[in-house]
Amino acid sequence: MTSCTLIQLNIERDKHLERVLPFLTEQRPDVVCMQEIREHDISKFEALGFHSYFVPMNNREEQGHSFVQGVALFSMMPFQKTWALQYGGPKGELPHYGGADPVAKHGSQRFSIAFGEVVKEDTLFRVGTTHFPWTKDGLPTDFQRVDMRKLLSVLAETGECVFTGDFNAPRGDEIFSMLALRYRDNVPSKYTSSIDGTLHKAGPLPYMVDGIFSSPAYEVTDVSMHTGISDHCALVATITSNEVI
Repeated sequence: MTSCTLIQLNIERDKHLERVLPFLTEQRPDVVCMQEIREHDISKFEALGFHSYFVPMNNREEQGHSFVQGVALFSMMPFQKTWALQYGGPKGELPHYGGADPVAKHGSQRFSIAFGEVVKEDTLFRVGTTHFPWTKDGLPTDFQRVDMRKLLSVLAETGECVFTGDFNAPRGDEIFSMLALRYRDNVPSKYTSSIDGTLHKAGPLPYMVDGIFSSPAYEVTDVSMHTGISDHCALVATITSNEVI
């Protein structure tokens, strides 16, 4: 049965590219799911041989530079199909990121899940990724509850898939559990935090917020966590699909 390798990683814009790019070169994954990527950095990853699909979340300004930030899928195989499903945040014109509190941050970002289909040998892989709304100290909020219900609805429409993300909700708590009740949480329980305390601005945090979920048609194995790459740890996994074409 054909399998592919996958990496899930929040790269925190351009702050860790000197570690992220060599890591991907070393690992040589088939598919990469990425959050907090700047649109104009996409070409740096394409230069490694990846095909790309970018979905914007907001316009942002940092240290006098303006850019579009979002989530992205990368694949060594050409995408057969790509699409995005919005489940939270304002519709219409792409918002400008602003505000320090969770409500302001939520209102200035567009929350979508990006999907791509790729074929390796004779097997179809349907993979998605998202960056879920942030809350202070990982505590659940009403807007998280609303957005999670909408996310679960669009996932149900998608059918069989593997999806990853920075879910900004600690494993074991209410919001993360809403996902784990419907889809298989494939990150081993021995991992209790996906925050890299040596690189995250807040230092070590006891939050397992990054995940790899799957529906029954997919098997996810050999999941490992890697530090020293970004402010979030990288998750590396092997995916097997029963969707033979």
